[in-house]
Amino acid sequence: MAQDNNRSIISMMAITVIIGFMLQVAFVYADKIDSPHKAVVEFSKAYFWLDKATMNKRLCSAQKTIDEVNIIDEYIQQATNEAGQMGFELTYMKNTIYHVKTHTLSRDDSNAVVRLTCYKKKAINPLYMTVAKIFRLNKTYHIDETISVIKEDETWKVCGKVFDLPTNPDIS
Repeated sequence: MAQDNNRSIISMMAITVIIGFMLQVAFVYADKIDSPHKAVVEFSKAYFWLDKATMNKRLCSAQKTIDEVNIIDEYIQQATNEAGQMGFELTYMKNTIYHVKTHTLSRDDSNAVVRLTCYKKKAINPLYMTVAKIFRLNKTYHIDETISVIKEDETWKVCGKVFDLPTNPDIS
C-alpha cells in the first residue's frame, strides 16, 4: 500500500515537471514573436532609459535621419547636455517606465496604431528610489501616447511622431 502511494507521488511529480517544461518552451517561443505592442514597449523603455542601440533597432529607417542628422544621436546629445548643465552625468537623465499597457487602435498587415499608457519616474539608484518613495521626493508622470508602427524588413518598428523626437516631414 505504501509503495503504491510512493509511486503515485513520484508519477505526479514527474507529470508536473514535464508540464512545466512544456509550458516554459511555449512561453519562450511566444516571447520571440514580434508584434506592434512589443515594438512600442521596447522602444519606449529604450527611449526613457536612453538606450541608443534598442532605439536604433526599433525606429523605422525613414525616421532615423532628418537633414542628415541621426535623431537618436541628437536626442542622446541633448540629454547629455541637459544633464551637464545641471551638473550631472547622462545616467541622471534615465527614467524607467512601469504599469505599461498597450491597446491596438488599428492594424493591418504592415501598419498599426498602438496606444501606450504607463507611468515614468527617475531611475537613478535603487537606494535613492527607496528613500524617495518614503519621503515622496520622486515624482511620477503619466504617459498616454498614440504611436504609429510599421512593418519594415519583417520587423515591427516605431515610426512618425514619438514622444519628443523630431519627426521627418516626409513621413507624417
